[in-house]
Amino acid sequence: MPDERGYLLPEERRILLRRFAPVLVLFPETRAEAPYPDDGDAIYTRRGSYHPRAHTLFLREARVRYRWLVLLREPRLLWRPRSPEEERERARQSIDRDTLQRAVEAHRRDPRYTGLGEAALRAAVLAELVQRRLADRIRALDLPLPRGRNLKHWQAYFDLLDRADPQTRRATVYGRVVQGLARLGTDAAPPGAPTTQVSTYGPYDVSQQRVALQYWFHYYYDDWANRHEGDWESITLLLELDREVIGAGRELDELALLGGVTVQDVGYSTHEDGFRRFWPDVQKTADGRPIVYVARGSSASYFAWQLDGYVTSARVGLVERLLGWMGALLRGRRIFGRRWDGEYRARFTRRDPANTDWVAADPLPDDRADHSPPNRLERLVPPGCRGVRRAPDFGPDAGLDDGSYHLELDDLFWLGAVQQYGVNWGERFFLPGTSGPAGIDRRTRDRYRTLINQLAQLEELVSVALVKLEALAFNPSGPIPELENALRPLRPAELARRRCLPWVVQPYVYTMWAHLLRSHPEAWTDGLSLWTRYRLSLTPRQGPLLRRDDPLFHLKALLAMIRRTRYETQHEGSKWDNPFAWVRYICLADTFYYGIAPPDDLTLDHAHLDCGAEG
Repeated sequence: MPDERGYLLPEERRILLRRFAPVLVLFPETRAEAPYPDDGDAIYTRRGSYHPRAHTLFLREARVRYRWLVLLREPRLLWRPRSPEEERERARQSIDRDTLQRAVEAHRRDPRYTGLGEAALRAAVLAELVQRRLADRIRALDLPLPRGRNLKHWQAYFDLLDRADPQTRRATVYGRVVQGLARLGTDAAPPGAPTTQVSTYGPYDVSQQRVALQYWFHYYYDDWANRHEGDWESITLLLELDREVIGAGRELDELALLGGVTVQDVGYSTHEDGFRRFWPDVQKTADGRPIVYVARGSSASYFAWQLDGYVTSARVGLVERLLGWMGALLRGRRIFGRRWDGEYRARFTRRDPANTDWVAADPLPDDRADHSPPNRLERLVPPGCRGVRRAPDFGPDAGLDDGSYHLELDDLFWLGAVQQYGVNWGERFFLPGTSGPAGIDRRTRDRYRTLINQLAQLEELVSVALVKLEALAFNPSGPIPELENALRPLRPAELARRRCLPWVVQPYVYTMWAHLLRSHPEAWTDGLSLWTRYRLSLTPRQGPLLRRDDPLFHLKALLAMIRRTRYETQHEGSKWDNPFAWVRYICLADTFYYGIAPPDDLTLDHAHLDCGAEG
């Protein structure tokens, strides 16, 4: 890598994204087979499903919904909105040359833009500025039909496919790379390092040897229990680069780069969160690509095929419960696009099959890499009951047939507008879980990033204090003269001066000091302020099981609470800002292959299959 800081170059990013691009297993996309009938399927049924398409297909039909302040200034937009592309162009035209130049200078050392020429850098920074301007004007992008009209959306989708040109309708997967910012040889980049200040890019506390590959799938409609327009799903692969790759000092070719890459964890997004596995436990094709089983209707991603599907549920709110009770009185009527009957309530209690994620069986179950986890029951599924595959193709006709997709690595503008700037992709709706996908708006995201940065600084200060104390040979039952100097940076007033004492962890900091000073008053000998004494007096005394004289115990307890708070804060938007945290701390460990040994005498009862195929 010729970049002196050791960050991946554009062509090296392309190599990684192409090498590990997934193979998707889906139900067929045919007009005659809709994803779900009115009442769902009680058994495994091969029906149709939406395939990932270019976002331009959605934007071609989408109607712009403006923020209220914009409508007050331009009321005619309420009945005559501009197209998304028109709004994008107007936003671009509103950015003057000086504003763009200042932004370019501020982003020259941004690791996301490493290796870009002057023209490419200006284009990338301009796209970010346009996204910000759009997010200040646009709140949502709606389809003409309201959510809940499942069959009408399905029919309109195929009409749109028939009208669209090949480039607009082709199957597409969007790929991006996120690399850690901590320089080689350090465990974590200091939160105040220049790299952090010039960039709003998230994972400054992750080593630059760690790389996340994200593949995003856009679906026109979500035809599941909660039903909404548009959907963005993703999978994330966590890689580790060898030190020789980081310090090569030259642009590496494919052979040299891939020889220094190790895949570790993999996370697949499902409902709200996701599942993770170690790379050896992921089913892979013979050429080493991960296999993604896409659920019918919901488009959630799973690691393997299951005859009984994956039991899941929509997020239940008070409004949904009230409407569920009303449904018992309105048996057989259709309201909000749903059939309201006695079984409707079961869709929120995990009993109704409409709340089950069904995935198709792989049409090529023997196409597996060596040591790839087997699924012998899947191999018994008759060919007529299996789904279809879409594999990456890097030619000009990629995604134009029924078995491939185009991997888009450059045009990520609208994905960023949704996930990074909070533009709602689809109609907003008051029922929980029924709005289209959207990330966090810019102000909220910046507030979370500031909090995460403050917590990281505090975590670093506590870690330094621990290192100092662990280097001392002291008796915890007696006075420790060095304790005051080691812990002085952790005094609340000093932390407030450094702006790394957010209110969410203030109780933990005061608790640490209260418990520590009861056994080691020599840790703070120059007098406590009245406010500090008052705050310490509010801390309850420890019970006998937690009472300790050792200051290391109290510091480690504080460090654990800070880390837990930071992980919880990273939950919101982490799939975009810090995919490392999303996979490691948010995705649930998948249990399909962990601790479950398949029986030797596998049989498949064909009575459980409803796909028009004989045994």
